[in-house]
Amino acid sequence: MAKVLLIEDDDSLAETVAQWLQFEKHTVEIAMTGFEAVEQLRFGVYDIVLMDWQLPEMTGIEICKLYRKNGGERPIIMLSGNDSAAERQQGLDAGANDYLRKPFKLNELSQRMNRLLPVTPGNAGVPPAS
Repeated sequence: MAKVLLIEDDDSLAETVAQWLQFEKHTVEIAMTGFEAVEQLRFGVYDIVLMDWQLPEMTGIEICKLYRKNGGERPIIMLSGNDSAAERQQGLDAGANDYLRKPFKLNELSQRMNRLLPVTPGNAGVPPAS
């Protein structure tokens, strides 16, 4: 069980992903704008962050860079409709640990999360590959 910050401005997608993650016994908080995301990352404690690329106020790339610059170490999965190799690399270069193209299957999201989440009591994730 992980505490997840879902940064997504599409209400329908955010609700679907949050319901799926809650079904899998995760706790989910949602940020819908860039400024809201920065605030939650600044004051909240999360096990993993799922971050949309295109957001109001700031892009996911900008948020990711700021989070890493300020010492943020939690794993980030960038969610985006952008799928060129250059855009994928830009997301990873900004500090994302993984990149998942929209639309995605919810079970694939879970698998990728499990690869990034450390093994802790109550968390069935596996440690990240070295």
